[in-house]
Amino acid sequence: MENEPEQNLADDFEHWPNEPATRNDLRILATRIDRRFAKIDSRFTKVDSRFDRVDARFDKIDAQFDKIDAQFAMVDARFTAQKSELRDAIRRDMFGFAAFLIFATTAVIGAIKTFII
Repeated sequence: MENEPEQNLADDFEHWPNEPATRNDLRILATRIDRRFAKIDSRFTKVDSRFDRVDARFDKIDAQFDKIDAQFAMVDARFTAQKSELRDAIRRDMFGFAAFLIFATTAVIGAIKTFII
C-alpha cells in the first residue's frame, strides 16, 4: 500500500529500516520521492487544466448573459418608445373625444334652446 510509510521504507531499502542505509538505498528513496512529487505535480496540472476548462465555460456563459442583457435592453427601449407613443395617442383621442363632447353638448343645448324657447 502506498499509504503505509514503514512498508514503503522496507520496500525502498535493501535492508530493514533499523539498519544503516547505503548510498544506493538513499538514491532509490530519492528517486521514489521524486516520482511521487512528479505524480502530484501531474495531478495538479490536470486539476489546473480542468479548472481552466471550467473557467472557459463560465466565460462563455458570461458572454451569453451579456448578449441576453443587450437584448433585454433593446426590448426595454422598444417598450419605452411604444409606451410614449401609446400615451400620446391616448391623449390625442381624449382631447378629440372631449372636443366632440363639448361640440355635441353645445349642439344639443342649442337645439333645446331653439325648440323650447
